[in-house]
Amino acid sequence: MTNQTSTIAPVSEATKALVEQKLPEQPDEIKQKMGELVELIKKQAESELETAQDMTREAYVQAIANAKTTLKQTETFFAEQEQTLQQKIQELNTQADREWDSFVADVKNMGNRIDNAINAAWKALTEDKA
Repeated sequence: MTNQTSTIAPVSEATKALVEQKLPEQPDEIKQKMGELVELIKKQAESELETAQDMTREAYVQAIANAKTTLKQTETFFAEQEQTLQQKIQELNTQADREWDSFVADVKNMGNRIDNAINAAWKALTEDKA
């Protein structure tokens, strides 16, 4: 019977040293298989980590895209609100101008009436009665 050892995964020097430290009394074949197992576990963990990083990156990119969309909607909302506010301010200014013009016209009219009344009274007082 020939003793064939097939290598499942190449074992790094660091893993060999770790296995030698943790299993000093074990035969070389056990150490080799344990090293291969450790390498496979490391590769699986690295693969899962890369997948998690990709998922995290995708989630980050999606979150940034969502934030940009929300920001754009917020900018649009505030622009619309600013435009509405500017229109209201313009309407209030126009109304205030109309009210002021009306008030000034009323004061002038009242002044003219008072002036006419004073003139009529003065004329009545100063006219000779014949």
